Amino acid sequence: MNDASSSLDYLPPPACIGILGAGQLGKMLVHAAQTMGYQTLVLDPDAQAPAAQSSQESLQFEYDDPKGIEQLALKAARVTTEFENVPALTLQLLSEKIPVRPSAYAVSVAQDRIVEKNMIRSSQLHTAPFHVIQHPSDIETTPHDLFPGILKTARLGYDGKGQVAVNHLDELRLAYANMNAATKSSTAVDHISCVLEKKLPLLAEYSVIVARNELNEMVTLPIQCNHHINGILHLTTVFEHALDLKLEQELTQAAKTIAQNLSYIGVLCVEFFILQNSNAGAMSPSWVVNEIAPRPHNSGHHSLDSCDVSQFELQLRTLCGLPLTAPRQHSPCVMLNLLGDLWFKSGTQQTLEPAWEQLLALPGTHLHLYGKTTPRRGRKMGHLNITGRHPNEVMSTLGKCLDILRLPPISNSPFANSSTHDH
Repeated sequence: MNDASSSLDYLPPPACIGILGAGQLGKMLVHAAQTMGYQTLVLDPDAQAPAAQSSQESLQFEYDDPKGIEQLALKAARVTTEFENVPALTLQLLSEKIPVRPSAYAVSVAQDRIVEKNMIRSSQLHTAPFHVIQHPSDIETTPHDLFPGILKTARLGYDGKGQVAVNHLDELRLAYANMNAATKSSTAVDHISCVLEKKLPLLAEYSVIVARNELNEMVTLPIQCNHHINGILHLTTVFEHALDLKLEQELTQAAKTIAQNLSYIGVLCVEFFILQNSNAGAMSPSWVVNEIAPRPHNSGHHSLDSCDVSQFELQLRTLCGLPLTAPRQHSPCVMLNLLGDLWFKSGTQQTLEPAWEQLLALPGTHLHLYGKTTPRRGRKMGHLNITGRHPNEVMSTLGKCLDILRLPPISNSPFANSSTHDH
């Protein structure tokens, strides 16, 4: 089979970059590409999606529509994706005509938790203990020491969706039956594949964003500490020396190992759980890999304002055969997600635009709104980056921003997570 992705030479602007997906990640990638002189073409079934508003051209097709695939291959010089749930077959078909990064294989691994976890373990890295459930009979062989746990769909889960906490076998049976019932309404699949993952006592979650090119050169963004609420990323802090240097080096090397073992080309995010026994000197691991995302990641949005090279520029550099230079962080930063809940008056369905002018009156605030026309509770509408000279200054400004947005204050330990991991 002829594969146009077998080599990747330098692609000069104003060549056209094709992007599968037109969400907020696509929009920020479009902006970065245009800054570097490239044309952009996005493919998304939603003509009003954020990146479709910004790109020079957009195609409105389903991701597996042959007409859309054909037009994208004809008009774009190279193709990437802004989200991991684009059909891997689409990436494979495109790669037979033009270079596609990341590869269909790498994306397919991230699309299936079972394959993903086995890949991580084959890389000699730890995951949380888990049990695969592909049929109701698999429930009966579940090891009892996996309770309490989180039942997660193997595919199409994100931001806490497709996940249910279970404390014992009866709850597992019910949760699996409910997941199957919900899936049958939209697909013809008899039984969905799931993973039961043991809950672990967590200190924090960190993420490492690594960029790798075809020369096996790799660079990373500064390590990021993530705090979630209801399975959705709430804020990310990026402060120098926030993590023990040895542990930071271990996580960075693990992310690079995964990227190398996947022969990954592009930007990859690897999420890690730091365990409460991490300082106990026990034989058990002090951290585990949670999951990977084959694209720029919500936790890396800080890089737009805190680093001299953003995660989106890194994605373009790997795609266009440009030199891969290591990002340098010039400012401590907090990234705060702005969810649709902020638009709703408490206890009502009446919407009101948040007081952006008050936020932007504070030094070091950088507002990024995605252009989504309809706010919904839990929907990511934008993010706020806060930079400063020192972490204390950043945290002080964050407190003022939370007050303006009517959000609860962050505790003295914003990095600490609960003993669950439902994301």
